[in-house]
Amino acid sequence: MTRIILNIIIFLFLISSFSNYTFAQKENALPYVIKESVYDFAPQFPGGAKALNKYYADSIIYPQDEKERKIQGYVMTTFTVTKKGKIKNIHIVNGVPGGPNFVKETIRLLENMPKWLPATKKGKRVDAEINMSILFKLQQLKHN
Repeated sequence: MTRIILNIIIFLFLISSFSNYTFAQKENALPYVIKESVYDFAPQFPGGAKALNKYYADSIIYPQDEKERKIQGYVMTTFTVTKKGKIKNIHIVNGVPGGPNFVKETIRLLENMPKWLPATKKGKRVDAEINMSILFKLQQLKHN
């Protein structure tokens, strides 16, 4: 008799658990996926983010036409950092409306970058895709 009661309790628990699961699934129609990093070590500009910002500050040439028209904005890019740290497969995802020269300058900046520290996975160097935006912003001069 107690074994039958115990089986009924387990059965009701399982049904209850299953119904909560299906209810939660209906309530959250879009799945929430947590992506694990595909790399042990992600690719990195030599010296890190601070050095990358310095590279941009020292290297960027603001296109004259866009400067005269006071156009600013971000150019969204993707590129591959190879096993050897070189940049290849540069693609422009989104440019700045009215600023076609920003795309040319972005490509020039990326092509002239120093070698990156490549990504590693399971102790081996691997190619890695990077998504990056490059800001073109006119600086305001401060007067004393």
